[in-house]
Amino acid sequence: MAESVSGPAEPALTFEQAYAELEQTAAALQQGQLSLDETLRLYERGSFLARYCLEKLDGVELKVTQLLSRANGGYATKPVVSEKDVTPPESPSPAPPNEPDSDPLREQRELFD
Repeated sequence: MAESVSGPAEPALTFEQAYAELEQTAAALQQGQLSLDETLRLYERGSFLARYCLEKLDGVELKVTQLLSRANGGYATKPVVSEKDVTPPESPSPAPPNEPDSDPLREQRELFD
């Protein structure tokens, strides 16, 4: 059986399972009451699980897309590779006042124009 870069293939290991096992492994290592051989075995397993989780997250990140609204009311998607690819939502344009005298700060603004 072929081995991946991160270690031996795991049969149907989900991200949630790997992360839960990684947390248990870290907790066991932090207690410090293990033999040297058991510590080494858990360290190697924890390293594998950490890489496995990171690879899963990297794969998911590549699939994330941003939903963009269009002016015609439709939507489009745009792949998001990094934070730089995220387009902030358009802010609605302010509605013009109904009457010219309805702006209570108009006189103060005219002083500074």
